[in-house]
Amino acid sequence: MRCIIGFIFLSLLLLNSVACQSDGTSAQGVSKSTSQGDMMDISTWDFGEVQTAGQGYTSGAQQGAYSQSRDQYAVVIATFTGDYHDQSAEATRNQLCTQFPSIGGKLKVRPRSRGSALTYGDYQGYDDPQAKNDIAMLRKIPSKQGTPMFAQVMLMKFKGSRLKRDLHPHDLWTVRREYPKIVPIFTLEVAVWGDFESGQYPKEKRRSAAQAYAEQLRRKGFDAYFYHNDDAELSSVTVGLFGQSAVDAETGFYSAEVEALLSRFPVRLVNGEEVRVYFNPSNPELGSNAQPPVLAEVPID
Repeated sequence: MRCIIGFIFLSLLLLNSVACQSDGTSAQGVSKSTSQGDMMDISTWDFGEVQTAGQGYTSGAQQGAYSQSRDQYAVVIATFTGDYHDQSAEATRNQLCTQFPSIGGKLKVRPRSRGSALTYGDYQGYDDPQAKNDIAMLRKIPSKQGTPMFAQVMLMKFKGSRLKRDLHPHDLWTVRREYPKIVPIFTLEVAVWGDFESGQYPKEKRRSAAQAYAEQLRRKGFDAYFYHNDDAELSSVTVGLFGQSAVDAETGFYSAEVEALLSRFPVRLVNGEEVRVYFNPSNPELGSNAQPPVLAEVPID
């Protein structure tokens, strides 16, 4: 069980996303940007300090812009990048409001650090029945050519904005504030805390444990960070930051820098204890090894 936990958490920490992008300013452009299949994923966009009026927007187009402090669910109609992403998104929203007044009142431009997303509605979660009904409705709206205007809209989770001034300086999210365009960035996950339905590590306790351990490692001279994944009810501690060369693409071997850090942290901890990997889980008597830390990618969103 303990060895499985390690691989589950690694999969939760890694964020490999594909984003459909559009710079179009017309309804036809929206159709193009949303017809790329079911790969629309704006998780790489909603990370970062969301810009608002007077804080660096290139155009100042804010009539339909929308900011949020809590996690929300909305149907993504189109995404926009480039220097004038906010202008493109706002122009598209205005055009759709004129062309389709029945949906215009629920269209929002959501500024993100990597662009803007044009969304429809506000839902309770992925299983919200109203969201399913609205997606079906949107997919039936025809373009001037008679083809679906919004062929592949998708319900997505928009995380609340994480303002830099609100972050602890040793929160792993701060790495993306400093290096927003470097992808990937790797870090070595050396410890994780979670309740695992035991009742021993509720949210605040596991978060405090991770932060305390990160501070302990910092006092010893290590570049340590804590990371809270409240959706998975896990908190972790990582050390070091590495670029793409951290893993050899052909062999899968770690770089000398990663191996040097592994020599200082030979064992991965779960709730402060070693994680054992059994040679044969069905026959523990055959022995086991302590699980080493795992190399994880610094999350993008």
